[in-house]
Amino acid sequence: MGLTSLALVVTLAVAAGAIAAALLWWWPRLAGGGIRNVAGRAGGVLLLELTVLSLIFVAVNRANEFYASWSDLLGTDTGRAPIVPVDHPATTGVTRLTRAVTVTGTMPVTAGGHGGSGGLLESVRIRGALTGLTAAGYVYLPAGHDRGGPAGHGPDSASPGGGRLPVVVVISRQPGEPGSPGGPGSPGGSAFSAARLAAAAAGEIAAGRLPPLILVIVPAGTLPARRGCLNIPGGPQQATFFSQDLPAAIEAAYPASTSPARWALAGDAAGGYCALQLAMTSSQAFAAAAVPPANYTTPPGGVPGGGPSFAAQDSMLWQLRHQPMQPISVLFCGPGAATPFLSLVRPPMRLTWAASAGASTPAAVLGWIGRALSSGAARQG
Repeated sequence: MGLTSLALVVTLAVAAGAIAAALLWWWPRLAGGGIRNVAGRAGGVLLLELTVLSLIFVAVNRANEFYASWSDLLGTDTGRAPIVPVDHPATTGVTRLTRAVTVTGTMPVTAGGHGGSGGLLESVRIRGALTGLTAAGYVYLPAGHDRGGPAGHGPDSASPGGGRLPVVVVISRQPGEPGSPGGPGSPGGSAFSAARLAAAAAGEIAAGRLPPLILVIVPAGTLPARRGCLNIPGGPQQATFFSQDLPAAIEAAYPASTSPARWALAGDAAGGYCALQLAMTSSQAFAAAAVPPANYTTPPGGVPGGGPSFAAQDSMLWQLRHQPMQPISVLFCGPGAATPFLSLVRPPMRLTWAASAGASTPAAVLGWIGRALSSGAARQG
């Protein structure tokens, strides 16, 4: 009988009721003096208390998944998750974290019809110091802002030429190589390709409709095993990579905000599940998410291990029904069905549904995120 099974809860509830009934029935016979009667009363009360406390523990644990199994509770679990050491030279902490981002190419970005430079789009490889995972992707840095980590940068600010900028992590189908055939620089590139996202951001920033921000674009499925974004028992720790490794690396290498209230997620049809899942399970790292409407019950790629308990947690509708609401803002951008979420979301989570086709364009999505992060609406609930 599993620690998180409903059968265990029912068994303990029935046992508690039976013990309470037995105590009421036998109490008059145990009312007399003598060691035997005193021991009987004390033993019966103690047994009832232990059963009720066990019932409370099992019910709370089943709702919140503090312990997934008896072996987890008793400390006898023999499952192992590999710890991958990251070899860095003995230099300062800032230098070590900065080397977690390796720039492999640079492409200038134009600001559309506004003229002038729109910033830089860099091809990067991000290596996780905690997880040992490595992701290839792109970073867009707006014009007027230099690359570099904490040194030389003041408090969080969106002022041109300095300060720390909001960050949007975009999980996209196939960002591609800038300018390569079929890549984001070609007419057939995805709307959420790196080059088109960077161009849209540069144009909106130049027009004054979007505050300067940093884009971190990661291909969906770039990390091993699956496209969902939870920590797999005994496998890749993708939630830790996105919520801890990636922010630490970007904050060290770029003038990125260190406040979770100024970090957001976005995803297209391939990356939306991952982006929404991260927002709902890592609200300590992200304040908002923009994703297309879809059925977010079943994770793409399946659940590689972890058992039924982990499979339930991997369903975001299960999360909404059984876990506390997170203080995040979510935008469903574009036409589609979002009815399950509309009926389950409660404060402090905030849900916006823009069903028009124009709401799913990069400029519209970035504009909503920019307003949410700038106004603090993402944390208001």
